[in-house]
Amino acid sequence: MHAELHDIRVRFGPLLAVNGVSIDISAGKVLAVVGENGAGKSTLMNVLFGLITPEAGRIVVDGSDRHWSSPQHAIRAGLGMVHQHFMLQEQMTVLENIVLCGEPVHFLGIVDFKAARRKLAEGFRQHGIVIDLDAKVGSLSVGQKQVVEILKMLYRDASLLILDEPTAVLTPLEKDRLFGILRSFAASGKAVVIITHKLDEVMEIADHVAVMRGGRLVSSLPLKETSKERIAREIVGGELPPPLKPAARQPGEVVLGVTDLRIAGHGMDIGPVSFEVRAGEIVGIAGVSGNGQSELIQALTGLRRTSSGAISIAGKRVESLDVHERRQVGLSYIPEDRQRVGLALGATVAENANAGRNDPRSFARGWFLDRAAMARYARGLIERYRIKVHGPGALASTMSGGNKQKLVVGRELSRGTPLVIAENPTWGVDIGAIELIHAELMRMRDSGHAVLLISTELEEVLRLSDRILVMYSGSLSNPIPAAEADRNRLGTLMTSRSAEARSAA
Repeated sequence: MHAELHDIRVRFGPLLAVNGVSIDISAGKVLAVVGENGAGKSTLMNVLFGLITPEAGRIVVDGSDRHWSSPQHAIRAGLGMVHQHFMLQEQMTVLENIVLCGEPVHFLGIVDFKAARRKLAEGFRQHGIVIDLDAKVGSLSVGQKQVVEILKMLYRDASLLILDEPTAVLTPLEKDRLFGILRSFAASGKAVVIITHKLDEVMEIADHVAVMRGGRLVSSLPLKETSKERIAREIVGGELPPPLKPAARQPGEVVLGVTDLRIAGHGMDIGPVSFEVRAGEIVGIAGVSGNGQSELIQALTGLRRTSSGAISIAGKRVESLDVHERRQVGLSYIPEDRQRVGLALGATVAENANAGRNDPRSFARGWFLDRAAMARYARGLIERYRIKVHGPGALASTMSGGNKQKLVVGRELSRGTPLVIAENPTWGVDIGAIELIHAELMRMRDSGHAVLLISTELEEVLRLSDRILVMYSGSLSNPIPAAEADRNRLGTLMTSRSAEARSAA
Protein backbone atom coordinates (compact mmCIF):
# COMPACT_ATOMS: atom_id res chain seq x y z
CA MET A 1 0.00 0.00 0.00
CA HIS A 2 1.17 3.52 -0.82
CA ALA A 3 -0.43 6.39 1.09
CA GLU A 4 -0.02 10.13 0.68
CA LEU A 5 -1.07 13.03 2.88
CA HIS A 6 -1.32 16.35 1.05
CA ASP A 7 -1.40 19.75 2.81
CA ILE A 8 -3.14 18.40 5.92
CA ARG A 9 -4.38 21.05 8.34
CA VAL A 10 -5.98 20.32 11.73
CA ARG A 11 -7.27 22.92 14.16
CA PHE A 12 -8.44 22.43 17.76
CA GLY A 13 -10.20 25.69 18.59
CA PRO A 14 -7.59 28.42 18.16
CA LEU A 15 -4.71 25.89 18.15
CA LEU A 16 -3.37 24.95 14.72
CA ALA A 17 -2.14 21.45 15.58
CA VAL A 18 -1.08 20.41 12.05
CA ASN A 19 -0.25 23.13 9.57
CA GLY A 20 -0.04 22.18 5.88
CA VAL A 21 1.84 18.88 6.21
CA SER A 22 2.43 16.63 3.19
CA ILE A 23 4.09 13.22 3.48
CA ASP A 24 4.47 9.95 1.53
CA ILE A 25 4.26 6.46 3.07
CA SER A 26 5.69 3.74 0.84
CA ALA A 27 5.04 0.01 0.77
CA GLY A 28 7.93 -2.10 1.99
CA LYS A 29 9.41 0.76 4.04
CA VAL A 30 9.49 1.82 7.70
CA LEU A 31 8.75 5.53 8.16
CA ALA A 32 9.68 7.11 11.51
CA VAL A 33 7.76 10.28 12.45
CA VAL A 34 9.61 12.20 15.16
CA GLY A 35 9.24 15.53 16.93
CA GLU A 36 8.65 17.22 20.26
CA ASN A 37 5.59 16.42 22.36
CA GLY A 38 2.73 18.35 20.83
CA ALA A 39 4.48 18.70 17.46
CA GLY A 40 1.47 17.12 15.72
CA LYS A 41 2.86 13.61 15.06
CA SER A 42 0.00 11.61 16.56
CA THR A 43 -2.60 14.07 15.28
CA LEU A 44 -1.31 13.64 11.72
CA MET A 45 -1.44 9.85 11.95
CA ASN A 46 -4.90 10.00 13.56
CA VAL A 47 -6.02 11.87 10.43
CA LEU A 48 -4.63 9.07 8.26
CA PHE A 49 -6.44 6.48 10.41
CA GLY A 50 -9.78 8.30 10.37
CA LEU A 51 -9.87 9.33 14.03
CA ILE A 52 -9.66 13.04 13.18
CA THR A 53 -11.26 14.85 10.26
CA PRO A 54 -8.86 17.50 8.94
CA GLU A 55 -9.89 21.08 8.32
CA ALA A 56 -8.16 20.89 4.94
CA GLY A 57 -6.02 18.51 2.90
CA ARG A 58 -6.25 15.21 1.02
CA ILE A 59 -5.67 11.55 1.85
CA VAL A 60 -4.60 9.48 -1.15
CA VAL A 61 -4.31 5.68 -0.93
CA ASP A 62 -2.96 3.74 -3.92
CA GLY A 63 -3.70 6.68 -6.20
CA SER A 64 -7.30 7.29 -5.09
CA ASP A 65 -8.60 10.12 -2.90
CA ARG A 66 -10.14 8.73 0.29
CA HIS A 67 -12.48 10.34 2.81
CA TRP A 68 -12.80 8.29 6.00
CA SER A 69 -16.06 8.53 7.89
CA SER A 70 -14.56 6.56 10.81
CA PRO A 71 -11.56 4.37 11.70
CA GLN A 72 -13.66 1.34 10.66
CA HIS A 73 -13.70 2.77 7.15
CA ALA A 74 -9.88 3.06 7.22
CA ILE A 75 -9.54 -0.48 8.63
CA ARG A 76 -11.64 -1.89 5.80
CA ALA A 77 -9.32 -0.10 3.38
CA GLY A 78 -6.29 -1.87 4.87
CA LEU A 79 -5.01 0.48 7.60
CA GLY A 80 -4.27 -0.49 11.20
CA MET A 81 -3.07 1.48 14.23
CA VAL A 82 -1.63 0.52 17.63
CA HIS A 83 -2.11 3.38 20.05
CA GLN A 84 0.28 4.35 22.83
CA HIS A 85 -2.24 3.10 25.41
CA PHE A 86 -3.47 -0.34 24.38
CA MET A 87 -7.14 -1.05 23.73
CA LEU A 88 -7.51 -4.62 24.97
CA GLN A 89 -10.02 -6.51 27.10
CA GLU A 90 -7.84 -7.97 29.84
CA GLN A 91 -10.34 -10.62 30.99
CA MET A 92 -10.58 -12.09 27.50
CA THR A 93 -8.09 -14.41 25.83
CA VAL A 94 -5.58 -13.36 23.21
CA LEU A 95 -7.65 -15.00 20.45
CA GLU A 96 -10.90 -13.40 21.65
CA ASN A 97 -9.26 -9.96 21.61
CA ILE A 98 -7.88 -10.49 18.11
CA VAL A 99 -11.21 -11.44 16.54
CA LEU A 100 -13.34 -9.01 18.58
CA CYS A 101 -15.71 -7.11 16.24
CA GLY A 102 -14.49 -9.23 13.32
CA GLU A 103 -15.45 -12.73 14.42
CA PRO A 104 -15.71 -15.47 11.78
CA VAL A 105 -19.04 -17.23 12.27
CA HIS A 106 -20.67 -20.49 11.17
CA PHE A 107 -23.97 -20.33 9.34
CA LEU A 108 -25.66 -20.83 12.73
CA GLY A 109 -24.04 -17.67 14.09
CA ILE A 110 -21.45 -19.48 16.23
CA VAL A 111 -17.95 -18.00 16.28
CA ASP A 112 -15.55 -20.18 14.26
CA PHE A 113 -12.40 -19.91 16.38
CA LYS A 114 -10.75 -22.72 14.41
CA ALA A 115 -10.91 -20.62 11.25
CA ALA A 116 -9.34 -17.69 13.11
CA ARG A 117 -6.51 -19.92 14.38
CA ARG A 118 -5.83 -21.18 10.84
CA LYS A 119 -5.66 -17.63 9.50
CA LEU A 120 -3.29 -16.52 12.27
CA ALA A 121 -1.06 -19.59 11.94
CA GLU A 122 0.15 -18.44 8.52
CA GLY A 123 1.04 -15.02 9.92
CA PHE A 124 2.86 -16.65 12.84
CA ARG A 125 4.99 -18.68 10.43
CA GLN A 126 5.69 -15.81 8.06
CA HIS A 127 6.65 -13.23 10.68
CA GLY A 128 8.12 -15.39 13.46
CA ILE A 129 5.45 -14.52 16.03
CA VAL A 130 5.10 -16.71 19.12
CA ILE A 131 2.24 -16.21 21.60
CA ASP A 132 -0.31 -18.34 23.45
CA LEU A 133 -3.68 -17.61 21.88
CA ASP A 134 -5.51 -19.06 24.89
CA ALA A 135 -3.76 -16.94 27.53
CA LYS A 136 -5.74 -14.20 29.28
CA VAL A 137 -4.50 -10.79 28.13
CA GLY A 138 -4.35 -9.61 31.75
CA SER A 139 -1.58 -12.15 32.42
CA LEU A 140 0.67 -10.93 29.59
CA SER A 141 3.69 -8.62 29.73
CA VAL A 142 3.53 -5.20 28.08
CA GLY A 143 5.52 -6.51 25.12
CA GLN A 144 3.15 -9.44 24.64
CA LYS A 145 0.13 -7.12 24.79
CA GLN A 146 1.66 -5.08 22.02
CA VAL A 147 2.03 -8.24 19.91
CA VAL A 148 -1.71 -8.84 20.47
CA GLU A 149 -2.45 -5.36 19.13
CA ILE A 150 -0.28 -6.08 16.09
CA LEU A 151 -2.03 -9.42 15.56
CA LYS A 152 -5.37 -7.62 15.51
CA MET A 153 -4.09 -5.66 12.50
CA LEU A 154 -2.62 -8.76 10.89
CA TYR A 155 -5.92 -10.63 11.30
CA ARG A 156 -7.73 -7.79 9.53
CA ASP A 157 -5.24 -7.95 6.62
CA ALA A 158 -3.82 -4.47 7.25
CA SER A 159 -1.34 -3.32 4.59
CA LEU A 160 -0.34 -0.10 6.37
CA LEU A 161 0.51 -0.29 10.07
CA ILE A 162 0.84 2.75 12.36
CA LEU A 163 2.41 2.35 15.82
CA ASP A 164 2.42 5.24 18.33
CA GLU A 165 5.47 5.14 20.67
CA PRO A 166 5.75 1.35 20.24
CA THR A 167 8.78 0.84 22.53
CA ALA A 168 7.89 3.30 25.30
CA VAL A 169 7.72 0.66 28.06
CA LEU A 170 9.33 -2.37 26.40
CA THR A 171 12.38 -4.17 27.67
CA PRO A 172 15.38 -4.37 25.30
CA LEU A 173 14.52 -7.98 24.44
CA GLU A 174 10.86 -7.11 23.76
CA LYS A 175 11.99 -4.19 21.60
CA ASP A 176 14.25 -6.47 19.55
CA ARG A 177 11.39 -8.91 19.04
CA LEU A 178 9.04 -6.11 17.97
CA PHE A 179 11.56 -4.73 15.50
CA GLY A 180 12.01 -8.20 14.05
CA ILE A 181 8.26 -8.40 13.43
CA LEU A 182 8.13 -4.91 11.89
CA ARG A 183 11.07 -5.66 9.58
CA SER A 184 9.29 -8.84 8.49
CA PHE A 185 6.12 -6.85 7.79
CA ALA A 186 8.04 -4.35 5.66
CA ALA A 187 9.86 -7.14 3.82
CA SER A 188 6.47 -8.66 2.93
CA GLY A 189 5.43 -5.39 1.26
CA LYS A 190 3.50 -3.72 4.07
CA ALA A 191 4.02 -0.03 4.88
CA VAL A 192 5.01 0.64 8.52
CA VAL A 193 4.87 3.97 10.37
CA ILE A 194 6.29 4.42 13.87
CA ILE A 195 5.79 7.56 15.94
CA THR A 196 8.72 7.73 18.34
CA HIS A 197 11.10 9.96 20.28
CA LYS A 198 13.97 7.45 20.60
CA LEU A 199 16.57 8.45 18.05
CA ASP A 200 18.75 5.37 18.54
CA GLU A 201 15.78 3.25 17.50
CA VAL A 202 15.05 5.52 14.54
CA MET A 203 18.60 4.94 13.31
CA GLU A 204 18.16 1.19 13.87
CA ILE A 205 14.91 0.48 12.05
CA ALA A 206 13.75 3.38 9.88
CA ASP A 207 14.15 3.63 6.12
CA HIS A 208 12.80 7.20 6.02
CA VAL A 209 12.50 9.90 8.72
CA ALA A 210 10.00 12.75 8.92
CA VAL A 211 10.62 15.47 11.52
CA MET A 212 7.79 17.70 12.78
CA ARG A 213 7.98 20.81 14.93
CA GLY A 214 5.16 23.12 15.94
CA GLY A 215 2.66 21.41 13.65
CA ARG A 216 4.84 21.77 10.55
CA LEU A 217 6.99 19.32 8.62
CA VAL A 218 10.64 20.31 9.09
CA SER A 219 12.21 17.60 6.93
CA SER A 220 11.41 14.27 5.27
CA LEU A 221 14.50 12.34 4.19
CA PRO A 222 15.76 8.81 3.62
CA LEU A 223 17.71 7.69 6.67
CA LYS A 224 20.95 7.50 4.69
CA GLU A 225 20.67 11.22 3.89
CA THR A 226 20.41 12.42 7.48
CA SER A 227 22.02 11.74 10.86
CA LYS A 228 21.09 11.37 14.52
CA GLU A 229 22.62 14.77 15.29
CA ARG A 230 20.74 16.51 12.47
CA ILE A 231 17.43 14.92 13.50
CA ALA A 232 17.96 16.06 17.12
CA ARG A 233 18.66 19.63 16.00
CA GLU A 234 15.58 19.67 13.78
CA ILE A 235 13.37 18.36 16.58
CA VAL A 236 14.32 21.07 19.09
CA GLY A 237 15.08 23.85 16.62
CA GLY A 238 18.72 24.22 17.62
CA GLU A 239 21.54 22.55 19.51
CA LEU A 240 20.77 20.39 22.54
CA PRO A 241 22.51 21.39 25.78
CA PRO A 242 25.33 19.05 26.85
CA PRO A 243 24.14 16.18 29.07
CA LEU A 244 24.23 17.00 32.77
CA LYS A 245 26.21 14.84 35.15
CA PRO A 246 25.51 14.78 38.89
CA ALA A 247 28.19 16.59 40.87
CA ALA A 248 29.77 14.50 43.63
CA ARG A 249 28.38 15.34 47.06
CA GLN A 250 28.01 13.78 50.47
CA PRO A 251 24.45 12.56 51.09
CA GLY A 252 22.64 13.55 54.27
CA GLU A 253 20.18 11.85 56.61
CA VAL A 254 18.06 8.86 55.62
CA VAL A 255 14.77 10.07 54.10
CA LEU A 256 13.36 6.74 52.84
CA GLY A 257 14.11 3.66 54.90
CA VAL A 258 12.89 0.20 53.89
CA THR A 259 13.57 -2.76 56.20
CA ASP A 260 12.75 -6.43 55.54
CA LEU A 261 9.77 -5.48 53.37
CA ARG A 262 7.67 -8.32 51.97
CA ILE A 263 4.88 -7.85 49.43
CA ALA A 264 2.44 -10.38 48.05
CA GLY A 265 2.48 -10.14 44.25
CA HIS A 266 0.54 -11.81 41.44
CA GLY A 267 2.36 -15.12 41.01
CA MET A 268 5.55 -13.83 42.65
CA ASP A 269 6.18 -12.66 46.20
CA ILE A 270 8.46 -9.67 46.62
CA GLY A 271 11.21 -9.49 49.23
CA PRO A 272 12.38 -9.30 51.82
CA VAL A 273 14.02 -6.11 50.55
CA SER A 274 15.95 -3.51 52.54
CA PHE A 275 17.46 -0.27 51.29
CA GLU A 276 17.61 3.44 52.03
CA VAL A 277 17.65 6.72 50.15
CA ARG A 278 19.36 9.70 51.75
CA ALA A 279 18.88 13.42 51.35
CA GLY A 280 20.87 14.75 48.43
CA GLU A 281 21.14 11.53 46.42
CA ILE A 282 19.42 9.69 43.60
CA VAL A 283 19.13 5.95 44.08
CA GLY A 284 18.22 4.13 40.89
CA ILE A 285 16.47 0.78 40.60
CA ALA A 286 17.07 -0.96 37.27
CA GLY A 287 15.50 -4.16 36.04
CA VAL A 288 13.50 -5.86 33.34
CA SER A 289 9.81 -4.95 33.63
CA GLY A 290 7.79 -7.50 35.60
CA ASN A 291 10.39 -8.40 38.25
CA GLY A 292 8.56 -6.72 41.13
CA GLN A 293 9.30 -3.04 40.56
CA SER A 294 5.62 -2.10 40.22
CA GLU A 295 4.64 -3.97 43.38
CA LEU A 296 7.49 -2.35 45.32
CA ILE A 297 6.52 1.16 44.21
CA GLN A 298 2.85 0.52 44.99
CA ALA A 299 3.83 -0.64 48.49
CA LEU A 300 6.02 2.42 49.08
CA THR A 301 3.33 4.86 47.92
CA GLY A 302 0.44 3.20 49.76
CA LEU A 303 -1.30 1.70 46.73
CA ARG A 304 -0.63 -1.90 47.85
CA ARG A 305 -0.62 -3.59 51.26
CA THR A 306 2.61 -5.06 52.59
CA SER A 307 2.90 -8.48 54.20
CA SER A 308 5.57 -7.46 56.70
CA GLY A 309 8.48 -5.10 57.20
CA ALA A 310 8.87 -1.37 57.81
CA ILE A 311 8.80 1.77 55.66
CA SER A 312 9.82 5.17 56.99
CA ILE A 313 9.66 8.58 55.33
CA ALA A 314 11.49 11.49 56.93
CA GLY A 315 11.84 9.49 60.14
CA LYS A 316 8.15 8.48 60.43
CA ARG A 317 6.84 4.93 60.02
CA VAL A 318 4.27 4.96 57.20
CA GLU A 319 3.47 1.35 56.26
CA SER A 320 0.05 1.65 57.94
CA LEU A 321 -0.75 5.04 56.35
CA ASP A 322 -2.80 5.58 53.20
CA VAL A 323 -1.70 7.42 50.05
CA HIS A 324 -2.86 10.85 51.17
CA GLU A 325 -1.24 10.52 54.59
CA ARG A 326 2.09 9.49 53.07
CA ARG A 327 2.00 12.49 50.77
CA GLN A 328 1.39 14.72 53.77
CA VAL A 329 4.41 13.19 55.53
CA GLY A 330 6.65 14.16 52.61
CA LEU A 331 6.22 11.94 49.52
CA SER A 332 5.82 13.00 45.88
CA TYR A 333 5.19 10.34 43.26
CA ILE A 334 5.62 10.44 39.48
CA PRO A 335 3.75 7.30 38.36
CA GLU A 336 4.44 5.30 35.23
CA ASP A 337 0.75 5.32 34.25
CA ARG A 338 -0.14 8.98 33.77
CA GLN A 339 -3.51 8.02 32.24
CA ARG A 340 -5.00 6.16 35.19
CA VAL A 341 -2.83 7.11 38.18
CA GLY A 342 -1.16 10.42 37.40
CA LEU A 343 -4.07 12.51 36.09
CA ALA A 344 -7.82 12.95 36.16
CA LEU A 345 -8.34 13.18 32.40
CA GLY A 346 -11.83 14.64 32.71
CA ALA A 347 -10.55 17.52 34.88
CA THR A 348 -8.82 20.68 33.71
CA VAL A 349 -5.08 21.28 33.61
CA ALA A 350 -5.47 23.74 36.51
CA GLU A 351 -7.36 21.20 38.61
CA ASN A 352 -4.74 18.53 37.95
CA ALA A 353 -1.87 20.94 38.61
CA ASN A 354 -3.24 21.82 42.05
CA ALA A 355 -4.15 18.28 43.08
CA GLY A 356 -2.36 17.07 46.21
CA ARG A 357 -0.84 20.40 47.20
CA ASN A 358 0.06 20.82 50.85
CA ASP A 359 -0.92 24.51 50.97
CA PRO A 360 -4.73 24.59 50.51
CA ARG A 361 -4.94 28.22 51.67
CA SER A 362 -3.09 29.22 48.50
CA PHE A 363 -5.85 27.95 46.20
CA ALA A 364 -9.00 28.00 48.34
CA ARG A 365 -11.09 30.59 50.15
CA GLY A 366 -12.80 28.83 52.98
CA TRP A 367 -14.95 26.09 51.48
CA PHE A 368 -14.56 27.39 47.92
CA LEU A 369 -11.77 26.97 45.40
CA ASP A 370 -9.94 30.09 44.21
CA ARG A 371 -10.03 29.37 40.48
CA ALA A 372 -7.91 32.40 39.60
CA ALA A 373 -5.14 31.32 41.98
CA MET A 374 -5.31 27.77 40.62
CA ALA A 375 -4.98 29.08 37.07
CA ARG A 376 -1.97 31.24 37.99
CA TYR A 377 -0.22 28.27 39.56
CA ALA A 378 -0.97 26.08 36.53
CA ARG A 379 0.35 28.74 34.15
CA GLY A 380 3.61 28.75 36.10
CA LEU A 381 3.99 24.99 35.58
CA ILE A 382 3.04 25.30 31.90
CA GLU A 383 5.78 27.87 31.33
CA ARG A 384 8.47 26.21 33.44
CA TYR A 385 7.99 22.74 31.98
CA ARG A 386 7.17 23.93 28.45
CA ILE A 387 3.82 22.14 28.44
CA LYS A 388 1.97 22.59 25.16
CA VAL A 389 -1.70 23.04 25.98
CA HIS A 390 -4.37 25.65 25.30
CA GLY A 391 -4.31 27.19 28.77
CA PRO A 392 -5.12 26.08 32.34
CA GLY A 393 -8.80 25.62 31.52
CA ALA A 394 -8.18 22.91 28.90
CA LEU A 395 -9.07 19.35 29.80
CA ALA A 396 -6.11 17.09 30.58
CA SER A 397 -7.48 14.59 28.07
CA THR A 398 -6.76 17.02 25.21
CA MET A 399 -2.98 16.97 25.75
CA SER A 400 -0.49 14.70 24.01
CA GLY A 401 1.00 11.86 26.07
CA GLY A 402 4.32 13.60 26.57
CA ASN A 403 2.70 16.84 27.72
CA LYS A 404 0.57 14.90 30.19
CA GLN A 405 3.79 13.45 31.57
CA LYS A 406 5.38 16.89 31.89
CA LEU A 407 2.32 18.11 33.81
CA VAL A 408 2.61 15.21 36.28
CA VAL A 409 6.36 15.75 36.69
CA GLY A 410 5.94 19.49 37.19
CA ARG A 411 3.15 19.08 39.73
CA GLU A 412 5.02 16.50 41.80
CA LEU A 413 8.44 18.19 41.80
CA SER A 414 6.95 21.59 42.60
CA ARG A 415 5.62 20.21 45.91
CA GLY A 416 9.19 20.29 47.26
CA THR A 417 8.76 17.22 49.46
CA PRO A 418 11.73 15.48 51.13
CA LEU A 419 11.20 12.35 48.99
CA VAL A 420 10.45 11.98 45.28
CA ILE A 421 9.66 8.57 43.78
CA ALA A 422 9.96 8.74 40.00
CA GLU A 423 8.75 5.70 38.04
CA ASN A 424 9.80 5.77 34.37
CA PRO A 425 9.57 9.60 34.47
CA THR A 426 10.51 10.14 30.82
CA TRP A 427 8.18 7.54 29.31
CA GLY A 428 6.92 8.79 25.95
CA VAL A 429 8.51 12.25 26.07
CA ASP A 430 10.77 13.84 23.46
CA ILE A 431 14.50 14.41 23.74
CA GLY A 432 14.13 18.05 24.77
CA ALA A 433 11.70 17.13 27.54
CA ILE A 434 13.95 14.28 28.68
CA GLU A 435 16.77 16.79 29.23
CA LEU A 436 14.39 19.07 31.14
CA ILE A 437 13.07 16.29 33.41
CA HIS A 438 16.57 14.96 34.07
CA ALA A 439 17.76 18.45 34.96
CA GLU A 440 14.83 18.90 37.37
CA LEU A 441 15.50 15.58 39.10
CA MET A 442 19.15 16.52 39.54
CA ARG A 443 18.13 19.95 40.81
CA MET A 444 16.00 18.25 43.47
CA ARG A 445 18.94 16.05 44.40
CA ASP A 446 21.37 18.97 44.57
CA SER A 447 18.99 20.97 46.76
CA GLY A 448 18.91 18.19 49.35
CA HIS A 449 15.91 16.09 48.38
CA ALA A 450 16.00 12.29 48.22
CA VAL A 451 15.07 10.77 44.84
CA LEU A 452 14.21 7.12 44.17
CA LEU A 453 14.34 6.53 40.40
CA ILE A 454 12.81 3.37 38.94
CA SER A 455 13.34 3.04 35.21
CA THR A 456 13.47 0.37 32.54
CA GLU A 457 15.75 2.73 30.58
CA LEU A 458 19.21 1.54 31.64
CA GLU A 459 20.92 4.64 30.25
CA GLU A 460 18.65 6.84 32.38
CA VAL A 461 19.57 4.94 35.56
CA LEU A 462 23.28 5.05 34.75
CA ARG A 463 23.19 8.74 33.89
CA LEU A 464 21.31 10.05 36.95
CA SER A 465 22.00 7.72 39.86
CA ASP A 466 24.50 8.03 42.69
CA ARG A 467 23.85 4.43 43.72
CA ILE A 468 22.12 1.67 41.74
CA LEU A 469 20.18 -1.41 42.78
CA VAL A 470 18.92 -4.07 40.38
CA MET A 471 15.61 -5.87 40.86
CA TYR A 472 15.33 -9.45 39.64
CA SER A 473 12.55 -11.92 40.45
CA GLY A 474 11.36 -9.96 43.49
CA SER A 475 14.79 -9.41 45.03
CA LEU A 476 17.11 -6.40 45.11
CA SER A 477 20.85 -6.50 44.58
CA ASN A 478 23.29 -4.85 46.92
CA PRO A 479 23.74 -1.15 46.04
CA ILE A 480 26.39 -0.40 43.43
CA PRO A 481 28.12 3.02 43.42
CA ALA A 482 27.54 4.78 40.10
CA ALA A 483 31.29 4.92 39.44
CA GLU A 484 31.44 1.11 39.52
CA ALA A 485 28.35 0.45 37.40
CA ASP A 486 28.24 -0.25 33.68
CA ARG A 487 25.80 -1.80 31.22
CA ASN A 488 27.39 -5.25 31.31
CA ARG A 489 27.41 -5.54 35.09
CA LEU A 490 23.84 -4.30 35.44
CA GLY A 491 22.69 -6.43 32.51
CA THR A 492 24.01 -9.56 34.21
CA LEU A 493 22.18 -8.68 37.42
CA MET A 494 18.96 -7.97 35.51
CA THR A 495 18.83 -11.53 34.18
CA SER A 496 20.30 -13.75 36.89
CA ARG A 497 20.41 -14.64 40.57
CA SER A 498 24.14 -14.12 41.05
CA ALA A 499 25.58 -13.79 44.54
CA GLU A 500 25.79 -10.04 44.03
CA ALA A 501 22.03 -9.95 43.42
CA ARG A 502 21.11 -10.94 46.97
CA SER A 503 19.80 -7.96 48.88
CA ALA A 504 21.58 -7.16 52.12
CA ALA A 505 19.34 -6.85 55.14
